[in-house]
Amino acid sequence: MEDYPLLNVVANWPGRVSTQLVFEERGFLVHRAWQNRMIEFCGEHQADLLNRYWDEVALETMRCAGKVISDERIFGIEPRYRSAFLDELSAARNVVEPQFRYPLLIRCLFEHFKKTGLDAEFRMSEAAFIKKQKKHESERLGIQTAGWTGKKRDVIPFIDAFCSTQAFEHRRNRWNKNLNCGLVFEVSTDLGGSPYCTQMPLIFRKFHAGDPKFAVELKGNDPFDRLVYGSRLYGGGGDASDFVLGVRANIELFDVIAASFGNSQQT
Repeated sequence: MEDYPLLNVVANWPGRVSTQLVFEERGFLVHRAWQNRMIEFCGEHQADLLNRYWDEVALETMRCAGKVISDERIFGIEPRYRSAFLDELSAARNVVEPQFRYPLLIRCLFEHFKKTGLDAEFRMSEAAFIKKQKKHESERLGIQTAGWTGKKRDVIPFIDAFCSTQAFEHRRNRWNKNLNCGLVFEVSTDLGGSPYCTQMPLIFRKFHAGDPKFAVELKGNDPFDRLVYGSRLYGGGGDASDFVLGVRANIELFDVIAASFGNSQQT
């Protein structure tokens, strides 16, 4: 097994629950509302199963540096952590549907996924629920959209403001936070492709200063959903307030993850 400093540090991550709670203390609750909605869909008797599933997916994702697809039991590196619980769910999976080669390990989540794709009325109802949650959160957090044009380049002032608030240092087109444990958390922009924000124009990288080539790079609309289930709802789409809320939420969640490795920061 190769020795990567990054993997040695992330082995000490405290897990989804404590990370999520700190995120919620900052005022972000859309993901929690979605988790509760999934528990309601699956039945309250499934709550413990769902929470353990979300916990174990998060642990595998973090401790394998994101190089794992937990529902498919595919590991891109030799795992430092492999969940016996998820292995058991995979072995017991008896869904046989050719169009879904690797259905989600939790049957009711898979059924929700299918229903969303096949039932237009249900899909619209779920979208309305999400929209309502994000609208209330934007109002509660006082999200300001002045200067928003929908163009990627015009997102940079928002990124700079939110990163600066969390003490990321701005250097050229990147915002960095260096921790005493050796980890570096870096935010940058994805300005390629369409000039407009068809998805979140953010790139999040995490690496160890002693081996910067071995890194976790996350981008798109759901960079942290496998760490905090439901956080993908802060992805792109919607109106200006939805996008600005999403930029702030993803940057703050990245900062919360950084803080979970200790509050000390190199100067």
